[in-house]
Amino acid sequence: MSLQEAFFGICKDAIPAKSYYVSLYLNQSFYGGPEEGGWWGSDTVLIAYQQFPTEEAAQTAREAVEKLASELNTQSRREFGEQCQREMEWLEARGLDADYLPEVDGEDSYFVAVEDNAGEQAHRGNRFFE
Repeated sequence: MSLQEAFFGICKDAIPAKSYYVSLYLNQSFYGGPEEGGWWGSDTVLIAYQQFPTEEAAQTAREAVEKLASELNTQSRREFGEQCQREMEWLEARGLDADYLPEVDGEDSYFVAVEDNAGEQAHRGNRFFE
């Protein structure tokens, strides 16, 4: 018999301990290398999280944080485009081909998750061509 089962045997109206986490993640793109014409990957980084006692409360918070993530994605796209534009203008002013600069990593993106444990979706991307 598990500890939890023993506890519920004594306390018939016990409530299992359960938490929900609203987590904000960043997908950071990276250029892996020139193999097979070039390849990209991404790291998923946990930026912040908050614990909630109920799934309903977590879902309500998720909706608000998704608005933030959407704003961050819009900003990221704009900043990535502006950086690419600056690089192209720099190359053009010097009469250089686009291949003169290293490949760009790509724009970052944000997303929100409701999880049983904060950080479940974080991972480091593969740095080797497969």
